[in-house]
Amino acid sequence: MSNYTLITGATSGIGFEMAKYLSVNRRLLLVGRDTEKLRHSIESLKFPERHKSILVDLNADRGALYNLLTDYIVSNGIEIDSFIHCAGATKILPLKNFDIESIDRIFNVNLFSAIEIIKALLRKHNHFALQNIIFISSLWSIRGQKGNSMYASAKGAINSLVYSLSKELAPKIRVNAILPGAVETPMTADIMNGEYGKAELKDYPLGYGKCSDIVNSVEFLLSDKARWITGQTISVDGGRSIL
Repeated sequence: MSNYTLITGATSGIGFEMAKYLSVNRRLLLVGRDTEKLRHSIESLKFPERHKSILVDLNADRGALYNLLTDYIVSNGIEIDSFIHCAGATKILPLKNFDIESIDRIFNVNLFSAIEIIKALLRKHNHFALQNIIFISSLWSIRGQKGNSMYASAKGAINSLVYSLSKELAPKIRVNAILPGAVETPMTADIMNGEYGKAELKDYPLGYGKCSDIVNSVEFLLSDKARWITGQTISVDGGRSIL
């Protein structure tokens, strides 16, 4: 069987850049909800012919995700040795204005879908292959921000999952999370270059981050150099969290 690294959220932002970088040395299974974006992502990878994708909506398909992924792995005769959960969803609003659909979407995409994926990867058809679980959490999981209470809560729950799951799955499987600060992506470029972004920049001693800063951290956690690291929530934020 061939081993693959599963990446959610790989059609944009940090997840897309991570997929492009890791595709040089790894076979990837990309998870996304848009057929055209998935196709574009695969075509952008190094050696596109050796990578795979699965069409799944982490919100709408959350209830079926466990079976969908299990069936895909078995029918394609592959194993997943690493899982990187980059997918994220947010909505900036005061808590009093949140509707139940928005709350469900934020928690389904950020947290509950990852739980279903991990459950599928721990089944006997894949359990012996799995070595690494890495979550892309957020600085706001440990620092407050107005209007981001639901997103921060979902990411904070991921941090708590890391602490317990790392003990549950040790010593074979390492579980960690990266907590990025503000990172420049196509989606955040306008904000960072605007007046709000320029004002916020003063809170980042090392300036805003790049996708490569997060990718490099994940690459390290996937490597044998991180063999003694598990259960950690690691801030990669240009010093923002020290202020």
